[in-house]
Amino acid sequence: MLGGAGNDIFRVDNISDIVTESASQGTDTVQSSVTYALAANVENLTLMGVLAINGTGNELNNTLTGNSAANVLIGGIGNDTLNGGAGADTLMGGIGNDVYIVDNVGGNVIENVNEGTDIVSGNGSVNTLTGGAGNDTLNGGAGADVLIGGLGNDIYVIDSVGDIVTEGINEGTDLVQSVIAYTLVANLENLTLTGVSAINGAGNELNNILTGNSAINVLISGIGNDTLNGGAGADTLIGGMGNDIYVVDNIGDVVTENAGEGTDIVQSSITYTLGGNVENLILTGTSAINGIGNDFSNILTGNSVVNILNGGIGNDTLNGGAGADALIGGLGDDT
Repeated sequence: MLGGAGNDIFRVDNISDIVTESASQGTDTVQSSVTYALAANVENLTLMGVLAINGTGNELNNTLTGNSAANVLIGGIGNDTLNGGAGADTLMGGIGNDVYIVDNVGGNVIENVNEGTDIVSGNGSVNTLTGGAGNDTLNGGAGADVLIGGLGNDIYVIDSVGDIVTEGINEGTDLVQSVIAYTLVANLENLTLTGVSAINGAGNELNNILTGNSAINVLISGIGNDTLNGGAGADTLIGGMGNDIYVVDNIGDVVTENAGEGTDIVQSSITYTLGGNVENLILTGTSAINGIGNDFSNILTGNSVVNILNGGIGNDTLNGGAGADALIGGLGDDT
């Protein structure tokens, strides 16, 4: 079968069938009822019938689609999309940034080390998604899913209170993107709240980065040296043990830190007065804003424009930055 300049469909039902397609002659599809490996210059493969047959891609960016039986799909070199269909399929992406679509609890994704940044997506029911050795994105869909990352810097998409994330120790720097309130489980580093609902997030024993959405969030630090960024809303940022960083961008933001819980920094893009038990303040952005210390020995740092820095009671260090700043030391031996 010889294709031409258009987007051709080749129907294959015999292992001896030969498909010939020249380069740059459209986006072509083979529909095969037998095990098939894509020939050169053919982009897509759809397995037909009800038999447990297999499909293999080529060097292009392929879309490989299984039938209702158990298929083995092998992507090859390109950035491939592998959709096994209803059966308990085995999906092997190969080199490239691949997308795996899993819709059977028996589905299996195999990805080797350094084979790209991949996405594993489930359907709306209960899924168990297992990433490979690469940097994977695991999205189980609406059901109560089990997401297992593996090696690599993985992203877990959470949208159900029944979702379970499993990550081994020293298996990369991982991120949870959650549309519901979420507490990081063991061995997960970072959390980003998504959507527009007022939801909350909490860290664990690692050095976490906790990021809110545009609504009102409560972010609670764990034991590590954490960064808490509430986003656009009037957020409550609660530190813990460790040297924490608080990112403040709303006059309604509240920072809470207990005594003896590390040396902490507020990075503020608005005028800000340090609350109790927070040591240092850095003004950010390009607006002419001001900063005021507390009764600790503070380090106050301005931004690139005109700032007023007022140290307060302690032995403070005031650094105005590039602008024509006013530095007010207050009581204490100030620098």
